[in-house]
Amino acid sequence: MTGIHDKIIAEYRDADFNRRLHMYLQFPRLRSEFILIDQRNLNAESPAGFTSPRFSLAARMTVLLSSAAVCVKKLFGLASA
Repeated sequence: MTGIHDKIIAEYRDADFNRRLHMYLQFPRLRSEFILIDQRNLNAESPAGFTSPRFSLAARMTVLLSSAAVCVKKLFGLASA
């Protein structure tokens, strides 16, 4: 069974996005290995030292509350036209 397993993993590595999606759905027992392959590919493609931006809690709350305020104003017709 390991020969078939290795062939499937090798095919997944060489596949395009659509084929990978089909294989992910077709072979549920191999999904953890597929995810590891995708993570390795993403890590190899990202620039060295790159980290995703982190926003402070205050900044996130400001955006959330300002969006909520706009929605409430539109809901009750308080926004000027």
